[in-house]
Amino acid sequence: MKRTWLVWGFLMALSLASPAPASAHLATFGSWETTEEYLKVLFPDATRFMVKEVKYSPEQVAQIEKDLGFSLYPEDTKPTFYIAVRGEGKTQKLLGVALFVDPRLNPKALDGATMRLEIGVGVDSKGRISAVRVFDYRGDLALTRPAFLSQFNGMKLGDTFKLGEKLKAASDESVESQLVANAAHEVLYLMKMSLGKK
Repeated sequence: MKRTWLVWGFLMALSLASPAPASAHLATFGSWETTEEYLKVLFPDATRFMVKEVKYSPEQVAQIEKDLGFSLYPEDTKPTFYIAVRGEGKTQKLLGVALFVDPRLNPKALDGATMRLEIGVGVDSKGRISAVRVFDYRGDLALTRPAFLSQFNGMKLGDTFKLGEKLKAASDESVESQLVANAAHEVLYLMKMSLGKK
C-alpha cells in the first residue's frame, strides 16, 4: 500500500508541472511526433502525455551506479519521464510513467548501417512494469515480439532481472535480451530515485 501511495504521489506531482516540449529523445527519434507514437504503443489508452525532467545529484548518480553495477551516460543523469494521462479536466486519470533507454549496443553493422536498440518501458501506478517495447531494431525480430517482452509485465524493482530460469532470452539474442532486461530494471530504479526513497 505504501508503494502505491508513493508512486501516485510522484505521478500527481509530475502532473502538476506544465507540459514541456519533449527534447531529451529528439536526437534519437527525430521528432515529438515519433516520440508520441512510441508512447502510444506503451500506453494505448492515453489521450495525452506530459513531460518532466529530473536531474540527479552527484551523490544520487554514485548510488545509482553502485546499485545497478554500471556507469551512467551523461543523459541518464537527467532522465525524461513521460506521464501518460487519459481524459480531460476533473475526469483525467493518470495511467503511469514511461521512460526510454538506449543501452548502447556494441557496434554492429547490418546491410552497411549501424544497428540501434531503443527500449521503451511503461510503469503503472503500483510501480510494476506494464509494457516493454523495442524500437528501431533490425536484428532478430524475436527480440521485439510479445513472446519475449511480455515476460516483464508485472515485474517490480525487487525482482531478478538476470536471464535464467524465469526470464528467457529471445532466440539467439542473449546479449541483447539481457540489455532489455537491464533497461527494465534501470527504469524501475530511476523511478525509485525520483520518488526520493532511500
